[in-house]
Amino acid sequence: MSWQAWTLTYRARSPVLLGDHPFGFIQRTRLYAPGWTLWGAITARLTRALLPRAAGSDYEAVGAFVADDLPTSYAFLLVDGQTAHPHYDEEGRLRYGPLPAADFEARFLSSLGQTAVAPATLTAHSGALHETEVLSARDPATGEPVRWRFTLYVRQPWSALPPALAGLTPADVLEALAELSLGADRGYGLGRLTREAVDGPLPVPGESRPRPPEWDAQKRTLHAHVPLDALPGDAVRGRAEPIPWRRWQNAPGGPWGPGQKATVRLFYTPGSRVKEKGWQPVVGRYGIWEAADV
Repeated sequence: MSWQAWTLTYRARSPVLLGDHPFGFIQRTRLYAPGWTLWGAITARLTRALLPRAAGSDYEAVGAFVADDLPTSYAFLLVDGQTAHPHYDEEGRLRYGPLPAADFEARFLSSLGQTAVAPATLTAHSGALHETEVLSARDPATGEPVRWRFTLYVRQPWSALPPALAGLTPADVLEALAELSLGADRGYGLGRLTREAVDGPLPVPGESRPRPPEWDAQKRTLHAHVPLDALPGDAVRGRAEPIPWRRWQNAPGGPWGPGQKATVRLFYTPGSRVKEKGWQPVVGRYGIWEAADV
């Protein structure tokens, strides 16, 4: 088996909301799309495009296939032609691509005022008014649409193709992913992306999992979350965060729906720097980086 890497660039057609922690009445957004968010978007798109009459079990089968055979990098905005990876400069200040974090937020963040409606009166529900951060669809500095970029890793041959997708080719996958709906509040029109460019494929080293080509063994900056147990704390300079891990479950005769499989996991955040020179990551399921078996 071998891996290929396709670089996909999308143009935002609407603002994007990538859920993060709330701050008072403000619902914050992440400034990049994690791999698990892309996993959900790709799973939904492939299932609907290739299996028009899909049931819940089809979504689960396609989701497992995407996690194993179509993992991705995280998706980042392009800023002045550069991919806005988070990183810390020599003075320990967080930056996104060429911009300090504060300048990046000032340029690309906007917000929406929202409230819940009381059904009985069709008026604003008491205490429900809140502000939601979103990443803008248009760059105010250039007037151009905001563009997103990520890498799609394709395993060939497939390791476990669902029977319903028999005969699937990488070209079929790319055709289905011409449009993506990314992040939250998609029913309100947020998160609509249209693909503008496809670059690849390029061969990627790795056997059971691909090795990310963006890993720089000299700079050693994380471009994805890494579980805390993959590295000792004194080997990383940066931040860690807990992430509630809630997944859909279809259990015959039991609980089903979103959030039924719930855990909390601890991760080093993208932008953190690994001090251990010999460490090598691989792209795990949902785009999370894991330690390579060496």
